[in-house]
Amino acid sequence: MGASRASGRDRPGPRADAASMSPSRLSPSLSWALAVSTCHRGEALAECIGLALRQSRPPVGIVVVDAGDDWEANRDRVAALVRPSGLDLQYQHAATKSLTMQRNQAIALVSADIVFLIDDDSFMYEDCAAEILAVYEGDEAGTIAAVGACGVEESPTARTRDFSLKVTGHARGGLGAAFARSAAGRFVYRHVLMMGYEQTFVPYDSVSFPPLALPAGVSPDDAVPVRSISGFALTVRADIARREPFDPSLRHYAALEDADFCHRIARHGALVLARRARLHHFQISAGRLPRDTVITLQLLNLAFFLKRHSSMLAVKRAQYRRLLLRRLVAELAKDLLSRRFALPQLRGVLRAAALQRTIFTAPADEIVARYPEIQLRIIEQHGA
Repeated sequence: MGASRASGRDRPGPRADAASMSPSRLSPSLSWALAVSTCHRGEALAECIGLALRQSRPPVGIVVVDAGDDWEANRDRVAALVRPSGLDLQYQHAATKSLTMQRNQAIALVSADIVFLIDDDSFMYEDCAAEILAVYEGDEAGTIAAVGACGVEESPTARTRDFSLKVTGHARGGLGAAFARSAAGRFVYRHVLMMGYEQTFVPYDSVSFPPLALPAGVSPDDAVPVRSISGFALTVRADIARREPFDPSLRHYAALEDADFCHRIARHGALVLARRARLHHFQISAGRLPRDTVITLQLLNLAFFLKRHSSMLAVKRAQYRRLLLRRLVAELAKDLLSRRFALPQLRGVLRAAALQRTIFTAPADEIVARYPEIQLRIIEQHGA
């Protein structure tokens, strides 16, 4: 494994002079570090880090774990960006090419209070970090485990070039967007097409999701409680991230890794979005698997999470079966609405339904060891 470290003096976030403030107004000043996992995205990575350096509350350090063959060239480019700031830069080659394992490798190198685990194509507005830290610092009891930024459509730099890669996703037309915003549209998307978090995830330790509530003392003007935070906008207390690492068994396909991570860290505290923390997710396309394979791996990852982490497995397995039945209907509807008459998403659910027994019936230690192999076999057989 290669590594490079450009050392500078750690500089914590701005602290108020205690002599000028009454004790009741003192608030702890937390430090933050950027920890990015990347692979063959040098231009976007440079943009991400450049915007982090321009934050009104700058980081105390930057960590990059790069799985690309061009990691040394990217390291040199990033080092040149960071050097004038004097910040600590740790740029390492990935020990294993895997999103979850790269993130864990990066987290282990962070010494700040808060770790920003945003994607390499996540572009923060200048006050994004300050707004996120203000939410953590306003939580005097320390009951917030993670804070997310709010995704916005416009990039803070208004750049239009595509970093030599394709942007994913398709904008809805005017009629489609209007329907999605309507009450009927929200119902269809959430309960028929199953496109909401609560419709696609299963809680580990309770029959249903508990009610959402802000911790005492946190203003609803500053934050909103959520069940999960998308990985592109995720920040977390570093000590909690070290106690609840990303799942290393998701070696070959990490779908739902952020949902699993957030669900486990929610055992340690609340998850919220900082209302005024703005971030643009550029969504660079990576090499994508066929639709049916993606659906299969998503559903099997969820089965694996339940097997590994649930304290009420019999109940969860029954819930998972009901979820599969609902997903059969939802994915069939999506296929037909999109005129995919080969029904790839439906086929993905059917394949997951056949394979999930292997996960639920195997001993826990055995399936943890075998799951990377199961993922790889599915990709090799159905990835073309």
